[in-house]
Amino acid sequence: MSKRINKIGIIQTKALPGDFPRNLRQLVQGYRECLDRGAEIVISSIYALSGLEPKDLIRRHTFMRQMEEAAETLAAELAVTDVPLITGYCINPFQQAGGTDESDDFWEQDDGLLFDSDGEEEMPESAILVPCVIQHGIIRILTDGSTATIANQRCHITTSEEESLPDGEVDLIVHLPKTPWHNLSTVTEQKIYSWESHIAQAPVVCVHPVGTEGGNLYAGGSALYKDNKLMGLLPYFEAKCCTLRTQSPRSGAIKIPDLITQVEKALITGIRDTVHQSGYSGVCLALDHPNGKLLANLCVRALGTDNVCGISFIGSEYPGIKCTHAEIDTIFKIAKEKINPDYAIGMEERLKGCLLVSIAEEKGMMPLSAMDRPGLMQGDFTLYGETCGYMAPLGNLYQVDLYLLCRHIAETEPDMVHAISEPTTPEQDRIIHELTERNIGASDILHRGKDAPEENLVRSIQRKIIASAMKRTQLPLILQISSPKEKLDIPLSNRLND
Repeated sequence: MSKRINKIGIIQTKALPGDFPRNLRQLVQGYRECLDRGAEIVISSIYALSGLEPKDLIRRHTFMRQMEEAAETLAAELAVTDVPLITGYCINPFQQAGGTDESDDFWEQDDGLLFDSDGEEEMPESAILVPCVIQHGIIRILTDGSTATIANQRCHITTSEEESLPDGEVDLIVHLPKTPWHNLSTVTEQKIYSWESHIAQAPVVCVHPVGTEGGNLYAGGSALYKDNKLMGLLPYFEAKCCTLRTQSPRSGAIKIPDLITQVEKALITGIRDTVHQSGYSGVCLALDHPNGKLLANLCVRALGTDNVCGISFIGSEYPGIKCTHAEIDTIFKIAKEKINPDYAIGMEERLKGCLLVSIAEEKGMMPLSAMDRPGLMQGDFTLYGETCGYMAPLGNLYQVDLYLLCRHIAETEPDMVHAISEPTTPEQDRIIHELTERNIGASDILHRGKDAPEENLVRSIQRKIIASAMKRTQLPLILQISSPKEKLDIPLSNRLND
């Protein structure tokens, strides 16, 4: 067996969907930095070239051509070196590992193709991202979950985040996960890959991208594991290139940020990325909401005080940011006089929502909703009222999460200690979590013996979640902090109606 690799270069970039020139520059720069540090093999994320979650773009012929051209340009840049680069590549469903002639037949067929408004042909939805290796100017497409010889090493490469043990002996295991980050993924990943490195008796590398796309967060934190130990770790929520050693002993334990710190960084990063990618200069938010002060604090640290505007209807203030006060009482009183009072239910909240959006649009800013997960799941909001906004950054977090986050921030900013009071009914959070995310039925929750909550509380929450399913279909974008696979707008009535 050949000598195992000692230095592995990792490129952890923030790639944008379809922005091939930018993504290509980042890859080339990162590759050269890794070479300067003596890397013997370089690995980037599966999204490094295509960009995060290309979605419908991946179905277009133009996207596939651009992907191919970018990969060829990358291969030409790397041709003068012997160090291979493992990254991601988009293929059509008829293209096999290593390339086949079947792909040419696919481009010529007419059946089953869709056309957009410009008459451009689209590819079937089954076009996928797979690993590839670039070396000596040659692009070699790999089968997901296969073992290939790269730089005289047997490398097992997969896009799965779960353990993937090869059939035979290997020198290196590479994970290029496609799945977004969530608040428990770090701990789970460390356990899985540490165990995998021990069982396979080979180093395990996991490379994540950084960034935000469609509410999903990609946190970075790429790592190297060996002999059941964490050997190296890249920063979370930060683009970084680094070369890690597989043979050097650790001088001490590598510190992984605690869960609440990761959640804090995820919110700040998600707000900043979404606002900037949407072309807005800043955000507007309602300070009167119970979560308003916490959201304002996060936005200030994400965007700066000059790019955060607070709206208040009762005279609320937040230190350092511009605040617009709007007297809603007079407007609401006049509106009630002009119509039947029975029709005015929820009108005050809708008027506040309209003013928030109007002021935000006039300032060229993105309006935000401060709603949290319990309120959204139970429908405790007025449609086009409290949920008015283009994004609800806190919509995937429970009241307990928000309280702990405030206490964490208060360690450095004491004014935040009372921003959100301690939840009086923490059981509510747990019941919602078990019903919606863990898929535990109400009857199972009630048959836990002495630890079971009151039946009236469980049934009340169950009824609210079912009744508010349609309201949730019109929610703003939500940062997926606690569970990237859970959609707040999906109908839950079938599996909750026991």
